[in-house]
Amino acid sequence: MGSLQDLKPRVLLLCSPCMGHLIPFAELARRLVSDHGLAATLLFASATPKPSEQYLAVAAAVPDTIDLVALPAPPAAAALPPSASALERAEHAVASSVPRVRELARALQAAALVVDMVGAAAARGVAAELGAPLYMFFTSPWMTLSLLLRLPEIDAAAAARGEYRDATEPIRLPGCVPIHAHELPASMLADRRSDTYAGFLAMARSIKGVDGILVNTSGEIEPAVGDGMEELPQVHPVGPLVWTRPAGVDRDGHECMRWLDQQPPRSVVYVSFGSGGTLTWQQTAELALGLELSQCRFVWAVKRPHQSSTTGAFFGTEKGENISLDFLPEGFIERTRGVGFVTQSWAPQTAILGHSSVACFVTHCGWNSILESVMNGVPMVAWPLYAEQNMNAAMLEVQVGVAVRAKVGVDRFTSREEVASAIQRVMVGEEAERIRKRASELKDKLVHALSKDGCSTHALAQIANVWKHAHGK
Repeated sequence: MGSLQDLKPRVLLLCSPCMGHLIPFAELARRLVSDHGLAATLLFASATPKPSEQYLAVAAAVPDTIDLVALPAPPAAAALPPSASALERAEHAVASSVPRVRELARALQAAALVVDMVGAAAARGVAAELGAPLYMFFTSPWMTLSLLLRLPEIDAAAAARGEYRDATEPIRLPGCVPIHAHELPASMLADRRSDTYAGFLAMARSIKGVDGILVNTSGEIEPAVGDGMEELPQVHPVGPLVWTRPAGVDRDGHECMRWLDQQPPRSVVYVSFGSGGTLTWQQTAELALGLELSQCRFVWAVKRPHQSSTTGAFFGTEKGENISLDFLPEGFIERTRGVGFVTQSWAPQTAILGHSSVACFVTHCGWNSILESVMNGVPMVAWPLYAEQNMNAAMLEVQVGVAVRAKVGVDRFTSREEVASAIQRVMVGEEAERIRKRASELKDKLVHALSKDGCSTHALAQIANVWKHAHGK
C-alpha cells in the first residue's frame, strides 16, 4: 500500500468460509476501493487446513489494491464432530478467528467492520471495542433476509402450530412469492427443539444488532426490497455484485472456452451446481442421460457425486481432486463427444455465461449463479439443492420470469425425461422466447442499476460516505 492509500479510511471485511460469500465480498471490496475512495482489507475465515481450488482462483483475481488475508483454520484440537452441519462449521471457523480479527482491526484502525450473516454475532464485540460501525453484507436475496428478520415473530406464532415442515399454509412476506413448507431452508425443516433450528434462530436474531445491512440485490429483481422493515436496521440494496474477473483472464488456458468458440450462437446448455453443490451417484447418472436425451450441446462443470449430502463440496475442493469420471454412465463421454464438453476443473463461469453460444443455464439456484446469469441475460433451469435455493427457484419462475423449475419426484429425484423436458422448455418454443425476452430486459435494467448514475451505485456511495464521516469523527 502506498502512503496515499494508507491515509484513506479502511474498511475491514470479514467473510465466513462459505465460497459463495467470498466472491461478492471480493467484488464489494473492489468497488469500495475503485469507486468510493476507501481502503479495504478482506479477511476470509477458513474451515479447512488447505485453501481450496476455488479460493485460490478468487485470490488470484483480487486486485492488488485489496489486501486479502486467509485466516487460519481452527486448531485440530477444537475440531467439530463429523456430523456438524456446514453452518455449524462456518460459525465455528469465524468464532475461532476473532482474536486475529481483533488484532488486525486495532492495527489497521478500521473505520468500519463488514460481516456476513454467519459472522454478525462473533464480530459485534470487535466493532464495539473499536467504536466502529458494524454492517452486514447479506449475500443472499432480500426474500431470505426478510424471512430471517421476521423469524423470531414467526417462531413465536408457530409455537402452538408445531413443525414448519407440517404447515399447510405458506409463509407470506410483503412483496414476495409465498414460501411453501418444502421450499424452506433445511434449518427450518428440522425439529424446532433441535440444536440446528436453535442455531438458525439465534443467527436470525443476531442480524438485528448491526448498524445497517447491505443486500446483494436490486429493486429490479426484488421490487419489495426493504418493505416493512422500518423499525429494523436500514437495508441498502447494492447489487448485483458479481464476479468481475476479466473474460480474457478466464479464457486463458481453459479448453472449454475454445470449445464454445466453435459452437453456433445460443445453442449450448451450461450445467453447474456451484462451488458447493453435489448430487448422488444415481442423480448424476440420470442428469447425464437427460443431457444426452435433450440432444442439445452442453458444457458440464461436473463434481464427483456425494451420496449423503447436497453440500459435499461446500467449502471447496482441493486442486487436482476428482480426476476420474468413472461415475458417469458407461459410454456417455464417447456418445456425446463433439456435442458436449465435461470438465472437473474450476470452470470460468462468468466467461461461460457471457459467451454468445450459451443459451441456458442449469443451476442449483445459488444467489451468485443467479445474478451472474441474469447479468448476462441467460435463462435458467432451476434445480435447487440446499439453503434458500428452493425459495430462489420459486422467485425466479413465478415472480421474475426467467427460469423454469425442474420437476422432482419421489425422494427429490429428477428423471432423465424431466431433465430433457426442462431444457427444451428453455431452449425452444414460445415459452423459451418469452423467458429469453424477459432475461434480456432484466439484464439491461441491472446494468443501469450498477452504472455511474444507477440506484445500486448511489446506495453504496451513501454507505461509503457514512463510513468516511465516522472515521473523521
